[in-house]
Amino acid sequence: MTVTRLPVTRCQICQRTLAYRPGEASTVLTEHYRRMHPEALGAVSETED
Repeated sequence: MTVTRLPVTRCQICQRTLAYRPGEASTVLTEHYRRMHPEALGAVSETED
């Protein structure tokens, strides 16, 4: 069995720790925000216009 240590990042809203493969942090964070904090993504997209 191979054990791999993945880098982690933390959600700024709920402080949940999320592991990601190198180069995929934004994908993991976006998916977490989409599932757990959709209101936060709506607020970001409205301010970018």
